[in-house]
Amino acid sequence: MEVTTEQTQFIEEQRQWLVGYRAQTEMSWAMLAKRTGVPQGTISLFGANRYTGRELPIAEKVERFRQSLAQQAELATELPQVPGFFQTETTERLERMLAFAQSGEMVAAALEAGCSKTSTAEHYTGTYSNVFHVEVPESAGGPNNLLKMILAALGEVPSGGTYDMSRQIREQFKKLTNPLLIIDEAQHLSKASIEEVRSWFDKGVVGIAFFGNVGILQQLSKYAQLYSRLSMKLQLRLPFPADVDAMADAWLITNAEIRAELQEICGKLGGLRNGTKTLKLARMIAASQGKELGIDHVRGAWGELDVRMVAA
Repeated sequence: MEVTTEQTQFIEEQRQWLVGYRAQTEMSWAMLAKRTGVPQGTISLFGANRYTGRELPIAEKVERFRQSLAQQAELATELPQVPGFFQTETTERLERMLAFAQSGEMVAAALEAGCSKTSTAEHYTGTYSNVFHVEVPESAGGPNNLLKMILAALGEVPSGGTYDMSRQIREQFKKLTNPLLIIDEAQHLSKASIEEVRSWFDKGVVGIAFFGNVGILQQLSKYAQLYSRLSMKLQLRLPFPADVDAMADAWLITNAEIRAELQEICGKLGGLRNGTKTLKLARMIAASQGKELGIDHVRGAWGELDVRMVAA
């Protein structure tokens, strides 16, 4: 099939853009091949204007890649700025608990998802010295993995087996003034891991804070020696109304109807996480319509998220 002048111009335009994009991003031909769906050998020859086959299908794939980049850029401009850490009644309670633990105590907080336990742990760790935060995934609850995570938080390279790593951790904590170890998602810890952590506390080398889901206190109660050492406990399934008000303030929400709707949304399992995701999606919807955020946007966004948020 004969290529028209218009198609020739189109092909050359895509070639020039591709060459310029590659120079700007320093992408290899292999990376561009994956992104465009054009084989590496073909796209490199196309870019060098040395491809002897039909160039129009290649140019069309390059154009689709360009369009996807443009769509991503447009989406990025519509994404609302999500507020960083903000103080709530719950975070203030958690920070008092952490400060108490840093004086050489052992504490435990059992909170449902969306009550700011992890963000508070991260904020406290970044604010005060000699505080170390590890978040334990379900696959890493055993002592060997836990010790490696703690050593990494301490900036140390693990050495030897479990006993050696535990001794290494104790020695590092001994060098510090009022160290605090925050173990997040502590419900994933095995019995051996819990007993190992208790041994450090018993030797007086570090304060301990167990953060976990609402079942963590019941789990820790199985270990009498450890549970008796817990000097402060907190259990919370849902955020306080004042927490939701603080979130609305952080998002600069002044509309009374929206604030009331947020109380309803955050009063379900998922807490403030519900509100954050709802406001993020609602503002994207409003931006796409060129409108200010309204109650209909918030209700519509929660309607789309509701099933998935409850499931989460």
